[in-house]
Amino acid sequence: MTPELEQRLQTTSREQLIQLLEELTIRHPVLLAEIMGMLGKISHEHEPAQAEEATDDTEEVSEEWDFNGETQVTLHSVPTQQATLPTDSEARHQHIGEFARRLSQVESPQVLFEVLRDLVEDANSYIGQNDDYMALDLFALLIDERLLESRPETVPLFDEMIDAGMYSLEALLEEASSRTMFDMDTVALSPLLSREVRHRWLERLFALWLKRLDAHRVEEDLPELILDVAWSEDALLLRSLAQAELQKQPHTVHANIVDFGRQYRTKALEKFLKVVSRT
Repeated sequence: MTPELEQRLQTTSREQLIQLLEELTIRHPVLLAEIMGMLGKISHEHEPAQAEEATDDTEEVSEEWDFNGETQVTLHSVPTQQATLPTDSEARHQHIGEFARRLSQVESPQVLFEVLRDLVEDANSYIGQNDDYMALDLFALLIDERLLESRPETVPLFDEMIDAGMYSLEALLEEASSRTMFDMDTVALSPLLSREVRHRWLERLFALWLKRLDAHRVEEDLPELILDVAWSEDALLLRSLAQAELQKQPHTVHANIVDFGRQYRTKALEKFLKVVSRT
């Protein structure tokens, strides 16, 4: 941070800082999920300290901060969302179904943005509650809806919100893939993500990567994430996915027009296949 910016922020009022933050998240939605994720992490880390100080500082806090009114609603505070998120199995299933219903009924880009924003915020809130399964289910819904491309005009917004949540999703998937738990039935350690669930995620991420390539996006993070999530036993699946796509590539050796986008896609798949073959 430059000294000039630091000085201006120190002299800016709390209300002006909130307004600045709101304007930034509106103009750059990719910042929203990252901010919410950071707030959730900070809130989760400081909960014990806050509980110890609550009885001593209640009066002081109430005098210094005003928590009522429009500010709390506008900022979609993480603690408020976490308190209302469903936790039992049936309610969780309904919660995901409600997002699917809302996504199927949106009629404008603004409404779609609000639904996607709520979805990513909820996923980050579940991460803050250490509920990895629910967070992954919400991110899966987000990506699956994008892959459908039922309305091509909405694809850029889906991609933008996926990018907004990618930092959280990467950390979540990498941790879930590497963690194991003790299975009482087999009396052995088992992966937190079952083989079937892990394969579904690998297929989902691979499909998303191809969509990004088709949109002429230079996408390097997704192949790295796929390889980070995959186990050594998943190499066969990844090779079959890449080889199947390479076989679909048209062979136009004698064509006068060179499709550079198609060439880049082919080279990216060949590079991915080589890396997988070395694992």
